This record gives sequence, structure tokens and C-alpha cells, in this order.
Amino acid sequence: MAYREVYRVQILEVVRRWQLGESRRSVARATGLSRNTVEKYVRAAVAAGVGQGGSPPGEEVVASLLGQNQPGPTSGVAAAPLAAMLEVHREQIADWLSQEHLQLTRVHELLLQQGVRVSYTTLRRFVRQAGLAKAARSTVRMAEWPPGEVAEMDFGRLGLLTEVSGKRRAVWALVVVLPYSRHSFVWPLYRQTLEEVITGLEAAWRFFRGVPRRLILDNFPAAVAGPDSLEPRPTRGFLEYSQARGLLADPARVRHPKDKPHVERGVQYTRERFFKGGSFRDLDDMRLQAERWCRDVAGLRVHGTTRKLPFEVFLAEEQMHLQAYDGVVYEVPLWREAKVHLDHHISFAQALYSLPSTTCPPGTKVEVRGDSGLVRIYRKGELVKAHVRRPPGGRATDAADYPTEKTPYALRSSDRIVQQARELGASVASFAEQLFEGPLPWAKLRQGQKLLRLAEKYSAARLDAACAHSLAHELVDVRRLERILVLALEKRAEPSPPADVVPLSARFARPGSAFDHRRRHRMRASPGQGCLPLEMLT
Repeated sequence: MAYREVYRVQILEVVRRWQLGESRRSVARATGLSRNTVEKYVRAAVAAGVGQGGSPPGEEVVASLLGQNQPGPTSGVAAAPLAAMLEVHREQIADWLSQEHLQLTRVHELLLQQGVRVSYTTLRRFVRQAGLAKAARSTVRMAEWPPGEVAEMDFGRLGLLTEVSGKRRAVWALVVVLPYSRHSFVWPLYRQTLEEVITGLEAAWRFFRGVPRRLILDNFPAAVAGPDSLEPRPTRGFLEYSQARGLLADPARVRHPKDKPHVERGVQYTRERFFKGGSFRDLDDMRLQAERWCRDVAGLRVHGTTRKLPFEVFLAEEQMHLQAYDGVVYEVPLWREAKVHLDHHISFAQALYSLPSTTCPPGTKVEVRGDSGLVRIYRKGELVKAHVRRPPGGRATDAADYPTEKTPYALRSSDRIVQQARELGASVASFAEQLFEGPLPWAKLRQGQKLLRLAEKYSAARLDAACAHSLAHELVDVRRLERILVLALEKRAEPSPPADVVPLSARFARPGSAFDHRRRHRMRASPGQGCLPLEMLT
């Protein structure tokens, strides 16, 4: 038979009616107790010196009467056989609980299959008394947070949302609770990204019209990089947001709901009282309805713990203690780690950005912070470069970031090569100028680079002499110029022709008078003046 506790007022009622002269049967009928129970307390009252028709019993007598109110049988005769039955299977029960980690309900089923007919309550009492189960840990109530000091946030899945287009998507809830007043805010979202969460938190601060000093947040990857129970590491993006809003980020431990107890039941309450049975067009419509629900329904209910209306407590006692919220929309930055490529650029958000080759050579690891306007690049915490944000596929290149010897080629600039050639000699400059003559000078940039490298290999003096030798023969070809340097042809003097040798170009030369037709005509017309006769000329 199950134990039935007799309360203090029932015991006092039994003694009071007995003192007034009622019979034990009438007392039992009036109090709902059995006659044996009534008889037990009457005998105890008489033994304590209480008389019929006398004064009511004092506190010491009542305490002694309450001592009779003990659970279980008065003697251990009935319980001994059941305990002996379970004692035989003690080792088996211990193995099931400690080694196989079975639940006590499953242990009870297995015992029944083996013919051990005991109740679950008897088995549980035996396990507890035998020390086979862990004792329930005691706890204490933590001190309440001051008003406006802290907010707790948590995530939970609400269900599937069918949009107007017919698409079904899983929707989650970001719930923020102020522990002092129990006022809450709900922000539905599809993904737990940093941008989505910060957008929800910004909506919460607008709803509360203030920012708490501390935020106890759930361990989600966008905000906590290392979920260490002793030294959690917030991500750079969330840490920067907490600094901008002036709140301290306090990540809760993984699988420790007591770290944020005021918000743990908030997701279930939101799902049962707001989401289920609701009608929503899309996510934006759900967010508008959630804000009204938090203010008009959840905020005006009698809270089960405080027995007060959260919204009224918030307005009267907590709102003025929150930090001021400026209402300026926070732009969520994007942090990434990148590596400098061989072309002195990094890739960030599908765009390329150059870095100085002197401070960040290829292979250097950097940190990149990007917002809608600028991309800032840091190395070891020091800002090394800032670019205007480019769209995906774009490129931001500063020519000064390239090495000096590669800048002309990268910019397709022949003027820079000609300028460097002037420093090597006049003939080199003239050779470079003739090299880049034409409509497409940038097509010969590689030859110009080759020309400058020949000075490093053979010296500027030899290159200048070789260019003079090449230009004398009207030869503007870098490959042939290199051949001249290899064979050292620029050092050989040009052979001068002998004095008695008539140049080939002058061998058949005639004086200018030979082409004067007027003189020839006069000679034909005047034979007596020492000229040949006309017949001889013909």
C-alpha cells in the first residue's frame, strides 16, 4: 500500500475534534483518515499529556506527533524479503548500471524477465540504499543579477516555414532574455552566421532601447572560435562587435544549461506559444509578429517564477539601467586569414589586393578585415595596406607595391625602360628608343627587360659599346645584340680600306659635267674651236 503523508493541520484537526468529544469514527469520517491513523495520533497525544477537554497541544507536543508521520511500514518485516531477492542479483544490477550504462527502467524490465517480481519503486530504493547509483547533487540558488547588467541569448529550432513561393525552410529562433525582469526578445532567422546574429542582436537592443553590460551567449562557431570551458576565444568579428557596443561577451560552456538558466526554456515557450498555429507569409512577416508577441503576449504574462509581468518590471525598474543605444546600424566586418601569392596579391572575398613586396613578400600570412568601403590588411597586428573594397572578380593594385625591377613590365610601360637605359649609356638609350618605335611598344617589353639584364651580366660599358656597334650596322635586335656581347665583337675595330683601292661605290663614278647636255651640244656646233667634228662624234 502506498504511503500517504498526514499534514500538520490534519493532525491538529484530529486532536481538536477528539478533545471536543467526537468519536474516533466521526473524526475519521470528517478528516478523511482511517480509524487506525486517528487512533495512532490520539494515543500519541494522550502519551504526551494532552487531555480530552483540555488546552490545545503546544509546539513540543505537535513536534512529537509529527514524528509519528514517517513513510514506509512501521517495521521492516515486509521489506526484508524483497531486499533479499534483490541482494542476490546485486552484482548483476551493478554491472548493468556501471558497465553497460543501462537505465534503471531497463534494469527493472530485465529483472522481471528473470522472474524477480519487484516494483520499480522498490528497485530504485534498493539501488539508492546500496550505493549503486550516483546520489543526486544538491544545488544552490545563484544571486540575482542587478537590473540592466546582463542578457542571456540562446538558439533553438522552431520548425519549417512555408513561404508564399511554396518553398519550405527550417527556421530558428534567437532568444534574448533580461534575467532581472524576464523580458524577452525573439528574432527568427535561417542561419546562425555572424551577420545574421549581429542583425538579430541589433534588433534586440532597439527593442529594449538599451544595451546590457554583459552578454552570456551560446557557443556557436560564428562567435566562439575555441569553445574552451576555462578560456573561451571569441572570434575577431564578434569581439569587435562587443567592443563597439560596450558589452562584455561571456560564452557559456558547452552542454551546461545552468550557465544561462533564464533563457533555456525560452525557445520551447516561443515554439509552443508563438510559432505553432501561427500564419506567416515570409521571414520578415514572422519577425514583425514576433516583436509584437514579445511585447503584448510574452511581456504581459504572469511569469511563473517572479509572479510579475515582465514588461511592466522592465519599464519600471530595468530600462533606465541599460546602456544607451545610439541606433546607428552596425556594419558587420569580415575577417579572414590570407597568404601573399607569388604575384604580390592576396585573395579576399573573390577579389585581389596588392601588398608591398618589401614588408610582405610572397608566402607571408596576413589578417584581412573588410567592410563595405575598405579592405585593411594587417601583419602581426600592424596595418600594412588599405584598399578600396572591390567587387568579386575585381583587383586593386598599387604599382609601388611591386619590386622595382618588375614595375615597368607589370605596368606595360616602355618609358620606364627607356629611362633606365639612359642611365646605362647614350647608345643603350638610342637602342631602346629605336626598339620601342612602332604602334605596339608594349609588345616588346620583354626585349626591353632583356636589354637591361644584359647590363647586369656584361657591364654597362660593354653594353653601350655593343649597342653602338649594332646601331652602326642598323641592327636593332636584342638577341643579335647578345650575340655581339658573347663574341666580344664590340671590342674589334672596323678595318679601314687601303689607299689605292677605290671603293666599290666610287668605281664607276663620273663627274657632274658628264651629264651636262648643253656642253655636248656646243662641242658639236663649233668644230673649229678644238672640238671633234660631228662625223667623228657619230
